[in-house]
Amino acid sequence: MQALPKSRLLRFVEQAYHLTRRAVARYSSKFSKRRYTLHQHIVLLCLKIRKNTTYRTPLDELIEMPRIRSAIGLEEIPSPSTL
Repeated sequence: MQALPKSRLLRFVEQAYHLTRRAVARYSSKFSKRRYTLHQHIVLLCLKIRKNTTYRTPLDELIEMPRIRSAIGLEEIPSPSTL
């Protein structure tokens, strides 16, 4: 069985994640709870802006996007207030 080709959205997320890893520290503070990285936060915000939606919509869609979640290393879906 052949692997699925990468979608434009997946390529966008991978590129955004790569750029944030180069430009931003992993956590904002040494006292961070370390549940989510700043890289993941920024990519999720970029996804929100690209889709021009509310904070809740991309998080709801992530439930059905395992390839996107694995590309940014997201094991659990954050709440909308986290963003």
